[in-house]
Amino acid sequence: MASRKGKGPAKGKQPAKKQPAKRPPPAVSSSDDEDDVSFHAAILKRLEALERGKGAPVTAGSSTERSRPVRAASKAAFRREILTRLSALESKAGSAEAGPATARELPAEEDVVACDPEPEGQVDAGQVAVAVEPSGPDGAASNRERKRILIAGHSMVFWAAVQARRTPIGAQLGLSEDASIEWLGRRGLRWSGLLHLLFGGRTGPPPHILVLHVGGNDLGLLKGRALSLQVIADLRVIKSHWPDVYIFWSEMLPRRKWREYLDPRGMARARRRANRAIQKALVTGLGIYLPHPRIKAANAALYRADGVHLSPSGNDIFLDDLRLGLRLALGHLWGARA
Repeated sequence: MASRKGKGPAKGKQPAKKQPAKRPPPAVSSSDDEDDVSFHAAILKRLEALERGKGAPVTAGSSTERSRPVRAASKAAFRREILTRLSALESKAGSAEAGPATARELPAEEDVVACDPEPEGQVDAGQVAVAVEPSGPDGAASNRERKRILIAGHSMVFWAAVQARRTPIGAQLGLSEDASIEWLGRRGLRWSGLLHLLFGGRTGPPPHILVLHVGGNDLGLLKGRALSLQVIADLRVIKSHWPDVYIFWSEMLPRRKWREYLDPRGMARARRRANRAIQKALVTGLGIYLPHPRIKAANAALYRADGVHLSPSGNDIFLDDLRLGLRLALGHLWGARA
């Protein structure tokens, strides 16, 4: 009687190894990926239009432009490409500040900030505003050293200098007995141009106090964390060049309108996070944080029609914040009478 063969693997053959299940492909319909694609496409569209307007060579599209989700490596390459093209535009003619209405669209007589006692020819109309007034209340130098204060930044600083000269306290913010204030504002300034603005063309001794109001134009081009890390790194560079300077970080202001392809709520969150990260770094000895709690995007009266620049009443508050912060600093650091 033949024996029944038991079930089992055939002789000489090993059981096949089970292959791990394949990982499912990533979904392509997430809101984050769709936002990335539309965000990148909108940036390229505006950049190409700007290049055409400036007469620069136009690079149509992008090597990183895809319909599928944008990966981290592609994002990094995209950012490098955009920064390279923006740098080329800035070096060619200076970039125009984004927004429905720019400072250049305002009346021509507001394009230049008059400088006492420097001749008008030393002012780059529409780009850099420098306002320095005579020493002391009556133009005479004070018997004791007056602290040098430099207020630098983008168009917020430019137009604040214009407004200050029209007020009774003047461009010296009522602090002329104890300080000499210099304004250095470049419209459309991005963070990458700040160090050149401070060290590339400015002459004279370093300031005792440096007030910075810049960074808002970079939001949307850089993530809030990337921007804050760059700011902190460059603040250390400034301290290495001017070791005795006290840095004031004037917080990035809210805006009623951002570029049309940006989510206003997302931009507001990015602004707050960047400000908080910079504020935390300042307390380690880098500088002092200067908030503007009275300037809120919900108050339309504080903004021009473009939703970006401050109205005269908004600039009054901005100037008052600067004056109060500087007055406290002068008294605390040097026992000034201001």
